[in-house]
Amino acid sequence: MFLAACGDKEVGADILEPIEAGVTKDSLLKVMGKGPLTGFYADTLRIVNGFRYDKYLVNGQYFEVLYYREQPGNVAEAVEQYVETPIVLKDDKVLGWGWKFYVEEGIERIHLPTPLKEKVAPQKPIPANPLPAPASTDTNIKS
Repeated sequence: MFLAACGDKEVGADILEPIEAGVTKDSLLKVMGKGPLTGFYADTLRIVNGFRYDKYLVNGQYFEVLYYREQPGNVAEAVEQYVETPIVLKDDKVLGWGWKFYVEEGIERIHLPTPLKEKVAPQKPIPANPLPAPASTDTNIKS
């Protein structure tokens, strides 16, 4: 069974298209080649062969995600769908690849976290004194 991406063409689809479920991680890395991602210091632990790498423990099982990309960049950058394509592995074997697979199987069935960060609009600054002025302490109230 060949795994294919649906909808818009995924980054690296031509390279990833022949990847079948059950392919070993070593074989996958040979097909992917050398990636363009860099990192510094501890971030280099999140890179395998020049590609972004995440490992998750879910319900007592380890899952790995490699992200195929073609554009140079740094692992500190956020994951973006138009730049990277996820490949999900379990026990060093490919389960599937592509964003459709990641959402339907990775997030919904396996419960992997979403790698995409929501872009938040800038917030208005908080006023210097957001509390109301204290009530009057004038004791000379006339009745």
